[in-house]
Amino acid sequence: MASPAHAAFDPISTEPTAPYAQPVDANVPKRGCAVTLSDPKNAAAGIPAVQVIYAWHEENGNNYAAYVDRIAKIVDRMDWLLDESTNYDQHINLGCRTGYNTSTYSGYAQALVIPEKIEAGVIGGETAADVVAADLAAAGYDDANRKYVVFEDFDGTSQAYCGAVCVAAADEWDSGTAMHELVHLNDVDHAKVSEVPDTLAVNDLMTSQYNDWQMDQEFNNYYDPSETSATFYTSNYPDTRLRNVAAWSFFTTPTCCDVGYSNDLLTAQERTIEAEAPYGYPSAFTPSGGGWMQVTPPGTDAQVSARYYDGRRSLTMNVQSHAEGLVSVTRKPSVTAGQRYKFFARLTTGTSGNVKLRLSWYNSSNTLLSSTDGPLNALTSSWQEYAVSALAPTGATSVQLSVVSPSGQTFAYLLDSLQLNHCNNGKTTDGCRLAG
Repeated sequence: MASPAHAAFDPISTEPTAPYAQPVDANVPKRGCAVTLSDPKNAAAGIPAVQVIYAWHEENGNNYAAYVDRIAKIVDRMDWLLDESTNYDQHINLGCRTGYNTSTYSGYAQALVIPEKIEAGVIGGETAADVVAADLAAAGYDDANRKYVVFEDFDGTSQAYCGAVCVAAADEWDSGTAMHELVHLNDVDHAKVSEVPDTLAVNDLMTSQYNDWQMDQEFNNYYDPSETSATFYTSNYPDTRLRNVAAWSFFTTPTCCDVGYSNDLLTAQERTIEAEAPYGYPSAFTPSGGGWMQVTPPGTDAQVSARYYDGRRSLTMNVQSHAEGLVSVTRKPSVTAGQRYKFFARLTTGTSGNVKLRLSWYNSSNTLLSSTDGPLNALTSSWQEYAVSALAPTGATSVQLSVVSPSGQTFAYLLDSLQLNHCNNGKTTDGCRLAG
């Protein structure tokens, strides 16, 4: 939708397209109202919900009628990207107001999106998010049971801010930006996910209008719908806050199974080596052959240490030269013969050494049928993600994941961020999530 001719500020931005293309607007499902109140300013009763606000002031005027349907569609896209992030059916709880026929899209949009004039908006300059929050509070909005997604029709700030009320403000209107700011309201930060220690990046953690629309594609930084009892550090060491965005009360309870971008078959401990202290023995893993393992010893935040990124642990495998060494996920997840699976892991070393990833296929009698090895990789001092993919062979009912170091080497490597992807998303070329 084009900006109104009389408006000097055009908030409509470009929707993110990765990891695969979004459907056209007409094919994006309408989320609908999770709770409807006659007075949205009195929201203490009922379930926690997200309230959508169209914010305006004199500089650009009130363009609510021109924009309300488009805002609702962006919110529908926010819900779509949450649902499409994994094979778990999960949605945003949206708050609406009575008095509109929600069987029509226009009626739904007007019930969902509430206009609010920002009295203290900065004419000719940038309006800070705290100004918006203060205005909503002064207008009588009750934040006890609401988080506010605010579409600013003026030069504002895309920012998450909690004061008198908690707002996820966006002056660039797209689902990636708005969802990114909304997730921040669950008290989570950006994660260090660029594979470079002490370097911030966001595309692996949350949505971004510049990169992608998915939530954490590896379920290992804050968002794990398959195991909502698992929690993760929300910021860098020594911060001790723990969250799981998938368990946030402003979202629905995730329900399996609804094919989305990433279908992971591991537990939080198998992905992230989170449970034990440094120097401990990593539960859920088994070493064999030439080598022994431990939870990575601690070090400074700038060094390769027990903290990979955002406070998580890593596993150290100390390779010995006398035999091939393996570190394996002890549990063997179930698989279906003839379907594709992909094993991902991130590795690094402070010296040099070669490893490969292995999928070992077992039948219902727990007899090894065959193994699929990935290429031999020369590890570096930077965290890199490696992967191996294959069809489960005839008779296979389970698979064991291993990192293998050929004999003749003596070195240590760090292992973290494992994932076993069931490649059935129907979106990417091989049905698996993309690497990286």
